[in-house]
Amino acid sequence: MVRKSGVGFLLGLVFVLSTYSVAFSNPLNLNFKKDKVYGSINVGLTFLNDLDYDLAGQTQHGFTGTGTGTGSFDTAVSYGGAIGYVISDFIRAELELGYQKIDYDKVEVTTGGTITNSAGAAVTYTTGNYSVSGEIDALTVSTNVILTPLGNKNLFGVSITPLVGAGIGIVDWEDDIKTVGTHTVNSKEDDTDLLVSIMAGLEYTSSQWVTWAIHYRHAWVDSGKNGVDDAEADNVMANIKIAF
Repeated sequence: MVRKSGVGFLLGLVFVLSTYSVAFSNPLNLNFKKDKVYGSINVGLTFLNDLDYDLAGQTQHGFTGTGTGTGSFDTAVSYGGAIGYVISDFIRAELELGYQKIDYDKVEVTTGGTITNSAGAAVTYTTGNYSVSGEIDALTVSTNVILTPLGNKNLFGVSITPLVGAGIGIVDWEDDIKTVGTHTVNSKEDDTDLLVSIMAGLEYTSSQWVTWAIHYRHAWVDSGKNGVDDAEADNVMANIKIAF
């Protein structure tokens, strides 16, 4: 089931895909040409939004808990690469692979509760902030559609190309929580979930073969379950694209 928080991203994906057919009436040239293929590498920062939880006696990360609160995370470095194809002057398609390791920061307990692990040991948490030791490893695979509807524009004497796009794919993640406050938890959970993203950016071509870009992306993951909300994240990255 797609939750309300993800509907906007699905609509955004449909909007970007439909924009091309509305704005450009000429048929696409789908004859494969080797010189239309490119590879890209990106490095950037990922900001995972705070996650609210309401355990209500549900099992999460191998323990059963009660109480409500919000978990927050440190900024993470993200890495990625893609293989793309220039379909026309205004549209490209990509297959992208990305990775990020996101460390926990803290959890703010708004309603006190109890965590009971699989061995039956129970720990009670009152309201307040607790430091968390743990991390989330996430591997993403997505197909992206990137549009350049405005072509090249002159900005401060530099010729740049505005970009917009959307992507859909999966994220394979593992969530490992070691401690909460002074208490050892040592619990893990993993899953593979739907990923939807929208993006915008600016691109500068420095030669016939090399292009540089700055991208901003907002992503939604259909990961909410057992009292924890869906995940959303913002990503800012620098990108270099090399034509084959």
